[in-house]
Amino acid sequence: MKPSMSDWNELKDKPTISLTELFQSEGSTESQKENAFYVLCHRFKKAVLARSEIVCKRFGHDITVAEQITTATFTAYAKKGGFQIEKATQQDPDGAFKRYLFKIAKNELTNYYREQQRKKNYPYDGTERIITELPVLEGMELNLEQTIILKAIDSLTPSERTVYLTYSQYEKLGFNLPKKLLEELRAHLGGISQTTIRTYKKEALDKIKSFTEVMELTKELSDGKG
Repeated sequence: MKPSMSDWNELKDKPTISLTELFQSEGSTESQKENAFYVLCHRFKKAVLARSEIVCKRFGHDITVAEQITTATFTAYAKKGGFQIEKATQQDPDGAFKRYLFKIAKNELTNYYREQQRKKNYPYDGTERIITELPVLEGMELNLEQTIILKAIDSLTPSERTVYLTYSQYEKLGFNLPKKLLEELRAHLGGISQTTIRTYKKEALDKIKSFTEVMELTKELSDGKG
């Protein structure tokens, strides 16, 4: 929110260190923090945008991305407000704070790149559905391990089975299940929390692991007799 004219006149010439202290102080009111933050943005936005444009051009990004990085930089600062002049490599407050913002901008550009790569490699298309039961396998020839695993899955509670089968079908390395699918899964199981989902998943995996361990032990004993 833009400060009133009187607040602007009071803060616009204040030293940067005073503004950061005002914004980061737990003793400041919300209004004081908002006004100090607005002045800091006004004072340093041009420099951050210019730096972001230079770096973005190196990676083939246009001004739109530089503007996104600049906005994300000040948003990140607003969330954590971690500037400390005593930790800066230079003691000029303006230069130190500018360098601090540049470091945030660099991190935000890295985050932007990762997010773009993630979108390119995103394995979901919105057609994912909850799976409650195994498909009919009548007539299929199964080996011992497959038979044991099917028995293990059959031993799960309905909730454990649904969670296990849904995750087994859709879980991909490095990706969480789609938000929409997780919401549907929690609702399907009675409005449970994601923590409970994780518990069901672990319990299912533990049960299946115990079945396969018994199978391996049985094979070892059988091989020993031979």
